[in-house]
Amino acid sequence: MANKSLFNRAVLISVLVLPALLYLFFVYGQSEVFFQTLVYVGPEEVVELDGEFDTVAYRIPNFELYDVDSSVVNRASLDSNIYVLSFFFATCPTICPAMNFHLNEIEKRFRGYDQFKLVSITVDPIKDTPAKLNQYQQERNYSTSKWTFLTGDQEAIYDLAKGVYLNAFEDQTAEGGFLHSTSAILVDWDGHIRSRTDDLGNIVGSYDVLEVTQLNDLEDDIKVLIAEYERDKHNAKDE
Repeated sequence: MANKSLFNRAVLISVLVLPALLYLFFVYGQSEVFFQTLVYVGPEEVVELDGEFDTVAYRIPNFELYDVDSSVVNRASLDSNIYVLSFFFATCPTICPAMNFHLNEIEKRFRGYDQFKLVSITVDPIKDTPAKLNQYQQERNYSTSKWTFLTGDQEAIYDLAKGVYLNAFEDQTAEGGFLHSTSAILVDWDGHIRSRTDDLGNIVGSYDVLEVTQLNDLEDDIKVLIAEYERDKHNAKDE
């Protein structure tokens, strides 16, 4: 019986992880000219280094929020991870259950890749304390190692939403009293927002996780970003 359980687990992991591994194999098996990458979202920033000025890709704003254990989470603590960032609230009666259902499916597909995570930030931090978010996560059996739920100062959360080009604000006319984007953004290991472009060359920017096509695009783009990350690590080791 134990052997059968191990076999079933091995089959499940293969189904979830194999597509990403095949993609990586394809990438490394091709010359550099065929390597696909995602564009950077947001305006370039001017920075000073050793007395000289240079332009760098936009990074999401610095923030300081709290997870379900009341531990501080900030941009730096998420560096070295690829993550999907979204907004929600625990008592949301409409879009949030569907959003997080779909995000949970994304998490399952990349569960075998340690550097991938989900980050969901409440827009109702007064009600959604760390203890409340912990209860929310446990009741839905969401991964505690792969999915980070955050709360904190309301104004700081809304400012962060603006800084990542998503909506989050109070609206007493809305069901539940809040409005927020149904879209999520894809953030790379250095805090840059990354995205595909459409057929006309326009930057997509974010992914509506309630739309099947965009959800599939998000999954594909996570694979692209993983491949880029692994390629860069591989090249760094060879230098």
